[in-house]
Amino acid sequence: MESFDVVVVGAGPAGSVAARAAAEGGATTLLLDHRPELGHPVQCGEFVPSAAELADLFACPALIARAFEVPPGTVLRETRWMTCVGPFGRRFRFPLSGFTVSRRAFDKALAYRAEGAGAELRHPVGVVELRDDEVRLAGGAAVRARTVVAADGPLSTIGRSVGFAPHRAMFRMVTATVDGPLDDGIDLHFGRVAPGGYAWRFPRAHDANVGLGVPALPPGANLDALVRRFARSAGLGSVREPTHWWVPIGPPPASLVRGRALFAGDAANLVMATNGGGIPTAMLSGCLAGEAAARHVRDGRPLAEYDRSWREALYGPLERAARIERFGERFAGSDPLLALGMRYIGASGLDAMMRLRWPSRLGGGS
Repeated sequence: MESFDVVVVGAGPAGSVAARAAAEGGATTLLLDHRPELGHPVQCGEFVPSAAELADLFACPALIARAFEVPPGTVLRETRWMTCVGPFGRRFRFPLSGFTVSRRAFDKALAYRAEGAGAELRHPVGVVELRDDEVRLAGGAAVRARTVVAADGPLSTIGRSVGFAPHRAMFRMVTATVDGPLDDGIDLHFGRVAPGGYAWRFPRAHDANVGLGVPALPPGANLDALVRRFARSAGLGSVREPTHWWVPIGPPPASLVRGRALFAGDAANLVMATNGGGIPTAMLSGCLAGEAAARHVRDGRPLAEYDRSWREALYGPLERAARIERFGERFAGSDPLLALGMRYIGASGLDAMMRLRWPSRLGGGS
């Protein structure tokens, strides 16, 4: 049976950055993914903030500098504005710099960088279980691992194997493609178009990524019908190629270490609850997990160091965002109440919420 210092399960942003960090730290590293093509199907809005915007959310400049990089060949459009649209069409606009990217190119670029750093990339290879030090693969084979980084998404196979089950709501998500309009702003829509959740339009190079996420489907509805209704209401083109997935929304767990397994990204419940973003936190947590795994196998350092590092960098803003999201749930069920609340806090308050902070008109809670 083959043996590796670190086996990373999942070659999305979290897993590929983790594999690169582990390999650069001197660990023999294997990166596995079940998909025939990395980054496909696209299960994402494909928006990432700029590094400067990310540094405004998380006070960890050194980590951002080494973990968060958008490969230039993957950028489809630079954006400068966000607009939050209320249930009755009122628009609240504020600055937000970022990029829409091609996840098909983005995921491949990060995985190939991990490979270039010395990690071995294998796909399509399914993982069915972690038992003791054996990562068991589809087809009956297995590899041994001193440490495992679980970056295999919200329905994590590794999580089920080791009993990692954080508290969260699983939002049902759909993303699709429409034609135009193409500009330098991104839109988030709230209210009836996505009951209890949000919908979006993110312009790309020649088309737009549209989608929505809801905590539960209304009676008789399905995701494809909801996204078609949203596109019509927003004056967009016909919806093409809808894809479904899940996003975990909830507070960050107290610990992301279970035995020899470290969790990162969506598998770790590290989604920003007020805006649904997960790529930046996936990359930051993946880097910290890979570094901790390498230190463990190289120097015998405890894996618990990962908990200390990610909590210092990420926990405070993510926990605050989860509290803000829970507060907002009391308005989400009524379009008039939601519209009134959005008008009360205004563009500056919505900007603060997108940045994981309490609006000043709500007392600027800690």
